[in-house]
Amino acid sequence: MKTAGRLALGVLAWVTVVPLLGLLCLWLGAVVFDAPEASSVILYVTVAFNIGTAALLYWYGVPSVPHWGRRVAYFVGFVVLLVVASAVVTFGVQLLIAMLVTFRR
Repeated sequence: MKTAGRLALGVLAWVTVVPLLGLLCLWLGAVVFDAPEASSVILYVTVAFNIGTAALLYWYGVPSVPHWGRRVAYFVGFVVLLVVASAVVTFGVQLLIAMLVTFRR
């Protein structure tokens, strides 16, 4: 598989797993663990998982180059791609929830 295909599949996995993990952690924090300290630990674990997943996606999806300028450009492009994809998915999920709440009334 080419680099662009690996990167596209990785970003697709990122935007699928991150909202689901957020909902799972929200449920865990509200139902399973009652203490406020537990919810902050869950938040840190979620952030660590997201950063680790992004690092793995970058390691396997973005090609390594000998020049630092190009490597920095790849890194910036990768971060921008993840941020934009995450923002689009988050906006879509919020819009879906707002529509469900509005039409349920």
